[in-house]
Amino acid sequence: MKKIVDFFSSLRLAIFLFLALATTSILGTILPQGKEPGFYFAKYGSFWGKIINFFQLYDAYHSWWYIALLSVFLLNLIFCSAKRFPVSLGLYRRDPWSIDPEKLPMRKEIITSKSPEELKSSLEKEFDIKALKEGFLGVKDRFRWSYFSVYFVHGSILVIVIGALIGAIYGYRGYMNILEGEKSNKVFPFQKKGYISLPFYIKLDKFEIEFYPNGMPKDYRSHVTVIDGNQSFNYLIRVNHPLEYKKIRFYQSSYQEYAAIKIRVEIGNKSKDLVIKPFRDGSWEEEDLTIGLIQYGEAHGFRMAKVWITKEGHEPQMIWLIEGHRQELSFSPHKISLSMLEAKPIFMTGLQVRKDPGAILVWIGFLLMILGIFAAFFFTHRVIWVYIRPHEKGSRVIVGGYSKRYREDLKKQIERFVNKYLIDLT
Repeated sequence: MKKIVDFFSSLRLAIFLFLALATTSILGTILPQGKEPGFYFAKYGSFWGKIINFFQLYDAYHSWWYIALLSVFLLNLIFCSAKRFPVSLGLYRRDPWSIDPEKLPMRKEIITSKSPEELKSSLEKEFDIKALKEGFLGVKDRFRWSYFSVYFVHGSILVIVIGALIGAIYGYRGYMNILEGEKSNKVFPFQKKGYISLPFYIKLDKFEIEFYPNGMPKDYRSHVTVIDGNQSFNYLIRVNHPLEYKKIRFYQSSYQEYAAIKIRVEIGNKSKDLVIKPFRDGSWEEEDLTIGLIQYGEAHGFRMAKVWITKEGHEPQMIWLIEGHRQELSFSPHKISLSMLEAKPIFMTGLQVRKDPGAILVWIGFLLMILGIFAAFFFTHRVIWVYIRPHEKGSRVIVGGYSKRYREDLKKQIERFVNKYLIDLT
C-alpha cells in the first residue's frame, strides 16, 4: 500500500504528467483535428497515418490515452495534497504564544524611556497582549489561513481536470454537412462510428462566399434556421462567430460546391427530363434507368458534370456531360442520348460541432485558480512579536517577526513599527 501511495504522490510522476499533457497540447495544435482517416494517410504517409489513427491524434482531447493521463494526474494531485496536508495543518495550529520572548526570530532590541504600561496601552489596538511574569508579550498574527491557499490552487486544478474529463467522456466533436435548402440533425463524431441525432434541426437557407483578388476564400458564411419542434429562429454562422444552442456549438469550418443538374434522356422516340441533385439519384422507372452525379465543375466558360448511369441488367457506365452538348451511350441493344440542359450551383456548408458539458467547470476552475494564486502570493502568513519588560531607564523592548516568504518586507515592516511606536529612543 505504501508503494502505491508513494508512486501516486511522486514528484517525478507529476513532472512526467505535466510534460505528457503539454506534449498533447502541442500535438493537438500542430496536427489538424477532425479530418477523415484518409487525410492523415495522404498527408503524413502510411506509417505516421497508422500512428495518428491508432492513438486518435485526429481528436487528441477525446482520445483514450488523454483520458487516462487526466485520470492519473487527478490521482497524483489528490495523493500529493493528502500527503502534504498534515504538514500545513501543523503549521496552521502552531501556537504563536509558545515562543521564548528572549529568542525571537529576526529580533531587534530597543531601550526606551516609556514605561511598559504606556507601551502596552499604545499597542493594544494592533496587538493581542498577554501579561507575563516580567512584562508583556504582544502578538500580531495575520493570514495564518494562507497555509491552505496551496490547496485552494490544487482544488481549482481538480475542478479543471474533472471538467476536462467530463468533456472528454460525455462531450464530443464532430462535423455536420448540409446542402442549401436542406436540413439535418445528424452529427458525425470524429472519434466514433455512426452518428449522433440532435434533438433539433439545422436548415441551411443560403451559403455565401467572398474571394480575394487572387482567388483565395476571404469569408464564407451560412444563413441557417434552427428548428426545434414548433420553435425556430434564424442565425448567421461565420468564421469565429459560432452558433450556440442547447450547449452545443456550431463553427463554420468548410464548404463544398456542387450543382443540381437537369438532364434530358432520350431512348428511341422516348425522352424524359431528370433533375439530379448531389447525393440524390434520378431515375426513369419505365426504362429501369438510374443516373447519379459524381462531380461538377466549370472550365473555359463551360459547365461540366461527370455522371454515372446504369440500366437494369447492365454494368454502370460513367460519362462527362457538357452543357449544351449531346453525348451517347450504348446499353445493348439500346442507345441512350444524354444532354445537360442546365446546372444550378448548390453549396454545401461544413460545420464543426462541439459539445462540452464540462466547460463550465473548467471556467470555474480557472477562476478559482486565479484567486488561489493571488492568495498564495499576496497573503503570506506573517507574525510580529513585541516583548516588553521593565528596565532601569524605562522599558526594554524586543521586536521580532516571522514570515513564510518576503523576509525583506518583514524587516521593513519591523522598522516602520519601531519608528511609529518607539520613537523616544535613548
